[in-house]
Amino acid sequence: MLKTMKKLSLAVALLMVPVSPLFAQQAGTPAAKSDSDFVTEKGFKSKVFEVKYRDPVNLGNVLRALGSGFKGASVSPNSEFKTITVRDFPENVATIEEALQRLDIPGSPRPNIELHMHVLLASNAGAATVEVPAELKDVLAQLRGTLNYKNYELATSVVQRLTETPRGLHGKGTAEISRSPANSGIMVLPFEYQINTVTLSMTSTGAPIIQIAEFIFSTGMTGNTIDNRTQVQTALNLRDGEKVVVGTATLGDRALIIVLTAKLIK
Repeated sequence: MLKTMKKLSLAVALLMVPVSPLFAQQAGTPAAKSDSDFVTEKGFKSKVFEVKYRDPVNLGNVLRALGSGFKGASVSPNSEFKTITVRDFPENVATIEEALQRLDIPGSPRPNIELHMHVLLASNAGAATVEVPAELKDVLAQLRGTLNYKNYELATSVVQRLTETPRGLHGKGTAEISRSPANSGIMVLPFEYQINTVTLSMTSTGAPIIQIAEFIFSTGMTGNTIDNRTQVQTALNLRDGEKVVVGTATLGDRALIIVLTAKLIK
């Protein structure tokens, strides 16, 4: 009888032993996710800032470094609504707000670019050199010391004002030039030009420079004994006010010379 009572007491004691959490998780349904895996910080503050002038994404990349770095803190830019939403401690939100006020300001206006294009024809004909614009006097002096031609004639000049653009600019026109001595009179010179991707940047010394990814000038002369077409194509950099001989090409018994000058108009 005593032995039986001891066995019953031991069985009841075993039933009352608590089951460990690890064993319960393995044996039954997985335990719910701990609260520590979620953001429980109650000291956070959220605020939406309107961006007026700059790109929200670029600003967000800068402002993100001013956050606390705590789990749940965020800087979320939205380009569609031009906003930046910040969630962080109040002091970090205030710091980001102060930085945003300093950074979100109108950018300096970019100057216009004025391109002067001069088309010259060089020859060894006996006729006197036709008068050229004053801004080309020094260029002609250099050309005479470089090229083996006696006379230079201005075929046409084109002024093109533009801003920075990735798109191509196209133009065309005609010029009247004198014929060679053997064929007196005037000849019509049709031409076309293309300017692709113009950007304004700075040199290491801070001087502005105009970059032209591609410049194309094509023309042709058609006469009783002449039927020639030629093209000048290149990429180039121009400093403000600089005159550059872009290229030369043969056109019948003459040489085609393109001179470009870039000026920044503020």
